[in-house]
Formats: sequence, structure tokens, C-alpha cells
Amino acid sequence: MIYLDNAATSKFKPKCMFDAMFCQLGDSANPGRGGHNDSIDCAIKIDDTRACLKGIFGADENYNLVFTSGCTEALNLALFGYLSEGTGGNVVTTVFEHNSVLRPLNRLLDKRTIDEIRYAAPCDSAMSTTANDIEKLTDANTRLIVVNHVSNVTGATADIEAIGAFAKSRNIPFLTDCAQSAGHKKIDVKKCNVSMLACAGHKGLHGSQGTGFLIFSKDVKIHPIRFGGTGTFGESLIQPEDAPEGLESGTMNTAGIIGLGEAAKWTYENFERINRHVAYLSSQTLYGLSGIKGVEVYTKTLSNVISFNISGADSSDVADFLNDNEIAVRNGLHCAPLAHRFLGTSERGTVRISIDYNNNAYHITRLLDVIEKYCKLSRP
Repeated sequence: MIYLDNAATSKFKPKCMFDAMFCQLGDSANPGRGGHNDSIDCAIKIDDTRACLKGIFGADENYNLVFTSGCTEALNLALFGYLSEGTGGNVVTTVFEHNSVLRPLNRLLDKRTIDEIRYAAPCDSAMSTTANDIEKLTDANTRLIVVNHVSNVTGATADIEAIGAFAKSRNIPFLTDCAQSAGHKKIDVKKCNVSMLACAGHKGLHGSQGTGFLIFSKDVKIHPIRFGGTGTFGESLIQPEDAPEGLESGTMNTAGIIGLGEAAKWTYENFERINRHVAYLSSQTLYGLSGIKGVEVYTKTLSNVISFNISGADSSDVADFLNDNEIAVRNGLHCAPLAHRFLGTSERGTVRISIDYNNNAYHITRLLDVIEKYCKLSRP
């Protein structure tokens, strides 16, 4: 099977990730939940991983990093943890957000925790969200700006540096969803004035499923959304709120976190090589698709995430045909319904190709051949 669904989860994992995970699983202990050496050693490894990831994303001592089960939990923690203690005001976001943002925001709207959600739609031909798009919707009552760094539908990249500078100028916290950009873009939270960054571990960082994290400025107060044992203040019936312990209740995914640290280090040590390879294959894909009659491509700039449709065909039929030819892609709405309303593809969705280090030139050639075959077979 040729795997081209890396935006869902990466196929390639470096050997160092497996080695670290297997070593930890073979010598398990609960980090920070005991005074014995094994527990302390695990806690040190968790903290080393925390420091490693903070360094990769430019987060200094003014930022916290909390581990989560993935980007969905990280976004839920950011949105509910930050917004649920207040009432009123509006949140400015975009039509290209994932349901991991849209559903929490609409839950907060239903509960009248916020009064309004404002959706920015990109105006440029690349469909990239700009600071100007966001500025048009903000006012004195804006409590938060939320922007997807790289769209999981079109691969369009938002200008988070300019958006962050604007947010800082208005003293509005800025949350960015980096599920698709981490590992493919170099991101510096301080340089970009990012207040909160949510990330998945199992995509471009090449970690295991069940891992993710939220980096946030210490100027932003995040309240717990999960309650239980923290290894601290055990005598109290009230949840502690100090980060990170107060936001990491329960037994942590120790092996997954330690493996993620090794995978992320490997990814950024090999960043240029990985992304030159991905860029070459992505350009080959975009060029090839543009030459096939009947194909409409929704990705307007070079990206490892590429969406398209075939004239007169439902995306599920195209994906099924590719699957029958041993090619794995994603079809449908990609959990981003407003993006499809914007693109006019709500009824049939799109076919999404997502490329990573596991892919090679043959995979793309084969993909294009099968797509062209489908187009010829479907023509009247």
C-alpha cells in the first residue's frame, strides 16, 4: 500500500522513537507519583522531554508546556481552560479551523460563556489567513484569536508572525493550531508572539499516537479541565492549578512522551533533508495534477497537504478507486466543515493527499497514473 495520508498520522517513525518507548515500557514506573528512584527517573525523563520540546519551539522560561493525548485535547485545554472562567465577548477565528476548535467554541457559545464567534475568510488567491483578515473582525470585546497555522484541507499557511504581532498590539491572546505545521515549519512562539500553541505528536513530529502538548505563555491563565491525582497537594480536595502538574492529572503516557521527545529531536536534526524531500514530491504532485483533464486542485501554494476533486465524481468514489489500486488517501470533509462551505465542496468533500518522509517519487508517479486512469474511465 502506498500511504499518502500522513496528515491523519505519519507512517514513518524513526528508530530512536521505538527504542526509547520499548526501553521505557520494559522498565515502567509512574513519573512524579512516588519517592522511589524509578518514579524519580521517569519524572526526570518527562521533564527532559518538556525542555526539549520547549527549545524546539522557542519557548523560554516564560512559557509552560503541558502534555496531552493529542492536539484535540491541547486545543480543548486552551479553549475551555482559558475562556471558561469568564463570560461574554467574542472570539475571532477562521473558516479553515478543524472541529477541534469549532466544536469547543460552539459549546462555549451555547453555554453563553462567549457571546459571538467571528470567522475570518482569506481574501488572497493562496487562501492564506493574514493579519488584515483578522484585524477586520477584532474589537475591544475580542477575548481570543484562534488561527490554524496550516490548513488540514488545502495546506494553506497562515501568517502567524504578522497575526501574532497584531494580537500583541491589541493585547489579545493568540492561539495557533500547529497540528499540520509542526515538523514541516520552523515555529518560534516568542518571535511570533504566540500565547498558546497546540500540537500533535503523531504527525510531522513522527511520534506515536496518543501524544501531544500545549505550550502557553505564563501571562495566560489556563484552568484545569481534567481533575484528579497530580502527585502534588495530595491532602487537598481542590484541584491545584499550577502548571504543569495541575493540568496533567492522572497517569501520563510516559513511554509515548519519551518517545515523542526522541522523535522530535530526530525530526528537527533532519529538518532540512526531510522537508526538501517533501517539497520536491509535493511540487511533483501539484504539477502532475494540474496536467490531468478534469482535476480541480484546491491547494494553491506548495504544501505537503494537497486537496483535489475530479469533475462529476464524489470524493469517496475517487478514494475508493485509489484504495483498490493500493493507494491510501483521505476523502470527505476532513473535520473542517466551514472550509468546505468556503470552497463549495460541502456535498462531496475533497480527496486529500498528504506527503511525508515515507514517500518517494515512484509513489507520486503511481498516484498520478491512477488518477488519470480514473478520469479516463469516468468520462462519458
